[in-house]
Formats: sequence, C-alpha cells, structure tokens
Amino acid sequence: MTAAHLNASLIMIAVLGLSLGVRFVASPLVRVSVPPPVATMPASSTFEPQPQPESLIAVFIAHDPFRATRRPSNVVYDPIRLVPPATPPAPKPTLALVGIVWDNGSDPTALVEGFPGADGPRPVRQGETIAGLRVKAIKQDRVVISGLDTTWTLTVREPWR
Repeated sequence: MTAAHLNASLIMIAVLGLSLGVRFVASPLVRVSVPPPVATMPASSTFEPQPQPESLIAVFIAHDPFRATRRPSNVVYDPIRLVPPATPPAPKPTLALVGIVWDNGSDPTALVEGFPGADGPRPVRQGETIAGLRVKAIKQDRVVISGLDTTWTLTVREPWR
C-alpha cells in the first residue's frame, strides 16, 4: 500500500463521517410528535391557599434537608451533656536518690525511693523497669531515670549541705 492509497482511504473515511453527521443533524432518527393540548380547567375550581411564611419554617424543620431520613434527630442536642468530665492526669512520682553502690563500675546499684507502688527505697540496676520507669544510666554521682514523658536526673542527697 502506498502513501497515495493511504491518503485516499483516509479522505474517503472523512467524507463518509461528515455525510453521516450532516444526516443526523438534518433529520432525527426518531420522529417526535407533539401531544394534543390538555383541556383547560374551569375558572370556578378551588385553589389551595399559599402557605404562610411561619408554616414554611415548620415544614422545613419537619423535613430536615440535611438528614438522609428527612426527619429530625431522635436525640436532643445538649452541649453540656456532650462534654465528658476531665480527669486529672496521674501525678508524677517524686523520686529521690538515697545512695549508689559503685562496685568499681562493673555492676552499679542505686537505692531510689519514691517509685509508685513501692514503700521506702528500692535497689535498682541499669536497664531495669519499675512501675513504667526505666533506669537509663547509673554514674558515680547521678542516676538517669525516664518514663511518663519525663526524664529525671537524680543526685545523692547530702543532708549536711
């Protein structure tokens, strides 16, 4: 097939499409007939009264357009009842470092008081978790404990100062 034959076939298809388009515009596919006129109503018929403006509001409220069921909600809106009572957050513990057993740094132990649920001082080692509080590090002069969105750095209390 040469370029001339290709051009001739494309022109033929375009002319055929154009002629079909003119035929559809010039005459419709389906005949449409105009229906006969309806008999007019006698002038003595009764008319419904126009709704009053205050009744339009009642109709609008009765058929709520913003709900799928088109009816008002069964639950009455009460903003005071919707607010749950605020519960105060749990108080953060007051931790105090009583002492550190250093043992040449190989396995240090700290004596900490104030853990929730524990009475008196409690011995802890690095990496232990007690009542949600994790002992991060034990150094010669301080202990780092983290938990409850807080990090405590505790030093030994010295009553003589």
